[in-house]
Amino acid sequence: MSGVVNCGMQQFRLALAALCAMSVLVLGAARSSATQSSFAAPESCTAQLLADGVNAAGSARVVDVTGFACGGLWSSLWADVNVGTETIGVTMVLKWRPDLNNWWPTDRAVTCVEGLLPETIYRQGCFSN
Repeated sequence: MSGVVNCGMQQFRLALAALCAMSVLVLGAARSSATQSSFAAPESCTAQLLADGVNAAGSARVVDVTGFACGGLWSSLWADVNVGTETIGVTMVLKWRPDLNNWWPTDRAVTCVEGLLPETIYRQGCFSN
C-alpha cells in the first residue's frame, strides 16, 4: 500500500512542479509584453527630428532632407548628407530610441526584414541606394 501512496505522491509533486513552471512562464511572458508596450512611440516625427538623430549618431551630417516617412517606432529618411568631404544622397531607416530620446539610424542589412518594419517604412526605406 505504501508503494501506491508513494507513486501517487510522486505524480502529485510532478503535476505541482509542472503547474509552477507554467505559471512562471505565463507571468514572464505577460511581464515582457508589458515592458515592451511601455515604450511609447515618440510624440512627433519630423524631418528636423530625424536629421537631428542622424547628426547625433555622428556618422554623417544631414545637409538637405528630400523626404521622410514615419510609422510607430520606425521611420525612413531620404537626405543628402556630408560624409567626409563628399555630399551623397542616402536612404536611412531610423528607430526611435527611448533611452536616447532620439531617432537613431539602423543597419538596414539587419532591420530591413519583411514583417519587422511597418509596410510603408519597409517599402520606402529598404529598396534604394
